[in-house]
Amino acid sequence: MIYSNERKLCLSGWLRQNHKSEYDTALKLQKFLLLYECFTKVSGEKADFVYLKGYRRGPVFSQVWGDYTKERLGFNRCADEICHSGRVIINEERAVKCAFVVRVLSENELSEFTHSMNLWKSKEKRILSGERQVDLDENDFDEHDARLISALDKMYPMELIKNSSVVEIDRHYFVFRKKDRVKLTEQHFDVLSSLAESGQLFNPVYVDIDEGGRLIVD
Repeated sequence: MIYSNERKLCLSGWLRQNHKSEYDTALKLQKFLLLYECFTKVSGEKADFVYLKGYRRGPVFSQVWGDYTKERLGFNRCADEICHSGRVIINEERAVKCAFVVRVLSENELSEFTHSMNLWKSKEKRILSGERQVDLDENDFDEHDARLISALDKMYPMELIKNSSVVEIDRHYFVFRKKDRVKLTEQHFDVLSSLAESGQLFNPVYVDIDEGGRLIVD
């Protein structure tokens, strides 16, 4: 039996349909769902933080976690069905933005971001002490959290997202303009691999290709 509500199933189905790699990563799915609700709240619309629990790696929608990890095939089926049924309307642009954020940040970076939110941090001591199933309260989403989400919104404008292509190498996410992505050669990928191995980059890494074909890292 699947316990997740239709809203979370619809969002999960949307991610599965459009960004399967992120859907197939449990933590990234959870961060996508959380960011969507945070963006919704900041926009002044009604958000859904029901069954949100505090885990060491950040906030988790417990019903989704249980269904996803224990009833994966049934969860996949229900997510697809609800997404295609049209019974739940989601904000497509908001979903695209949230998916892009989880696409260009590593799991650790996403966890660090949510750890900085008062929504999680207000229960940090209880969570880190080993207490299980710590309820997170929407009322703890304060002005600090709203500013964090607003800053994230400005950091990733839709024009940037629509014109970008992401290349992942060893948990580093290189962002190219779509017109430059098709120009990448084997030599370019060798350079990107060397950069990834250096361990000195912070995601996302924005890269241009100049007229001479050289990579310009921002």
